[in-house]
Amino acid sequence: MAIPQFKEFCAQVCLMIRWKAAREPVADELTAHLEDHAAALEERGLDPETAARRAVEAMGDPYALGAELDAAHPPTLPRLSRVLLVLGLLILLAALVLGFRQHTGLPALSGITPRGPGLPEHPTVETVLREGAASGGGQLGAYTFTPSGQAALTSRARPETGGVVTPAREIQVPITMTPRRFWLPAAAPAWADAVYTDDTGRTGEGFLRTSDTYLLGASGFLYLNDPAPGAREFSVTVSMFGEELHFTVTLDQEVPPQ
Repeated sequence: MAIPQFKEFCAQVCLMIRWKAAREPVADELTAHLEDHAAALEERGLDPETAARRAVEAMGDPYALGAELDAAHPPTLPRLSRVLLVLGLLILLAALVLGFRQHTGLPALSGITPRGPGLPEHPTVETVLREGAASGGGQLGAYTFTPSGQAALTSRARPETGGVVTPAREIQVPITMTPRRFWLPAAAPAWADAVYTDDTGRTGEGFLRTSDTYLLGASGFLYLNDPAPGAREFSVTVSMFGEELHFTVTLDQEVPPQ
């Protein structure tokens, strides 16, 4: 069954294509791409209506896309050449999207797409006390934040006044950030505040920071400061652009006593 948002988007694109014979195959290919994108978003937990809307938004302005396709395939070209060119561009687009989703092909080249950093962030001075998992993420403004799926409770010696050394503890979650439009700066935003509530009812603070920059995004960490002993699951809210982003972090064991 055709999804109304997809049908309307394809109709708007095809309005800009002067060669009528190309409109139907273009609409079919665009619909297939939108359906694949929406299905991938649903697998990440979005409901079908939101996934369909996000898939359409990711395609950008339909009239601008239609104008680009029309310019690439003017009516003066032979019909067969125009059809092959349209299909070739759409197949290339589908291949790139598949590569981004599975991290294969061109998107797998180092320095192009962001990869989540390893744990702990500073292995020479930090010790992993507990391992864990992280889920959630989503969009803030024009950027998409995705946890790697891993998490760790780490400890590092922190000198204080008088020569006393106490362990500084934090939970680290590797994240990647990708802009929804390729022309947006990959390194921004670099910082956002976070708050969390653990499964014992206690609250705390943290932050999200991106650091390493790639051609098509950035990577960094979500940090939770000083988790309390006995806690194991943490519900995290990151605030930015007047919007909120939510993560869930679960350790394999409770936070140990100091």
